[in-house]
Amino acid sequence: MYLAELNWQQAEPVLKDPDTVVLIPVGSTEQHGCVGPLGTDWLIPEEFCRRLGGMDKVLVTPVIPFGVATHHINFPGTIDLGIETMIGVMTAVFESLYRHGARRFVVVNGHGGNDPAIEKAALSMYRRGAQVSLIDWWGIAPKLNPDWPTGHGDAQEAAAVMAFRPDLVNAGYLTDNVVNDPTPALRQVHINTVLFEGAPVKIIREIRDTVNTGGLGGLESKFATREWGTAMMDGLTEWMRRFILEFRRIPLPAKKWE
Repeated sequence: MYLAELNWQQAEPVLKDPDTVVLIPVGSTEQHGCVGPLGTDWLIPEEFCRRLGGMDKVLVTPVIPFGVATHHINFPGTIDLGIETMIGVMTAVFESLYRHGARRFVVVNGHGGNDPAIEKAALSMYRRGAQVSLIDWWGIAPKLNPDWPTGHGDAQEAAAVMAFRPDLVNAGYLTDNVVNDPTPALRQVHINTVLFEGAPVKIIREIRDTVNTGGLGGLESKFATREWGTAMMDGLTEWMRRFILEFRRIPLPAKKWE
């Protein structure tokens, strides 16, 4: 079921059903390397939720397409809500649906920068007797299959988009990564992460000073294929189906406060 397609009289019994799981696709509008569309982080969660919307007692909300994109703001087209605004957005969405009876929420998230805001809002809901789960799909993928490595604005995300919107990944814009290591002993391996003597440590810089394309962390975008994306999206969708069924079995927490 899709919340946007129901009228309020149809939505009322669905939200009051304690077994209803509300899926909330969340992402960001930001740069995604040389070929990834700016909507990558919300297009992918929206697609997962579209696939899951036919499950019994599952209600899908409209996508939240903006998020915490502070590190990406120097790339044209990026929209950054900032963490405090994102906390407010997530809190408002949870609390609105909670008021109408919803108690079980699964956030299908496409952007790691959103995690702290979602987690803060989710903990507040837990204290009010609701349960929230946060699914960061890109981190689950390599656990299901090591051939699906993760990064930002790289082949994993490009392949995922290619699975359902191949027209949005334009190979004509492919550019090899040029990575700017802070020093020869500090090797840049992700957006703000370097390795020093084999151990990861964060060094905060503008991403455009780190890598020319904006994408880093996994395989370069030129290695993306639609076949990879299709297998990964299908595999993760089935994992999410199983998870939602198990998530519904969790007893709701006791209220700590109103």
